[in-house]
Amino acid sequence: MEGGARHLVEFKARYEDLGKARALLEGAEPVGSFRQVDTYFSLGERRLKVRSVEGRSDGQLVYYERPDAGGVKESDVRLAALPDAAAVLDILTRAFPVAAEVRKTREVYRFQGVQVHLDTVVGLGRFLEFEKVVDGPRGIEEGRRQLEDLAAYFQVAPEDVMASSYSDLLERG
Repeated sequence: MEGGARHLVEFKARYEDLGKARALLEGAEPVGSFRQVDTYFSLGERRLKVRSVEGRSDGQLVYYERPDAGGVKESDVRLAALPDAAAVLDILTRAFPVAAEVRKTREVYRFQGVQVHLDTVVGLGRFLEFEKVVDGPRGIEEGRRQLEDLAAYFQVAPEDVMASSYSDLLERG
């Protein structure tokens, strides 16, 4: 798993027909399918999580700042590889209250320079997510346009566009 700082543009929407999404992804590079658990910690407006992947001892520590706004949005992300995710999770759950635990199956594809996630989230449903790493104002604007074009290509209905993270949705019940 890669680490470091990233500046992204991203988009998330409810998308119940993952079969349709897979058909629209014809020609995309499949990266893999993973059963993930993201454990979020209560830190106010900031977001910190440990990502664990079923069947693996390693994981990621992820910190990010992103507005709760619908549509394409910018996100600043910091990632650190964890050789022993369970040990770090144990330490952090002793130090901070757990805000939410998000359990999902994530299919990952690379499509037109964008990472596409098809997520099935326990207790929430199915989702489509786009992420593109960008650099500078020009890259942000180009990335924003590209993700808006992809949302149109996948025929995402405006009412299905998400503003919140999965953790926020689970916290609200």
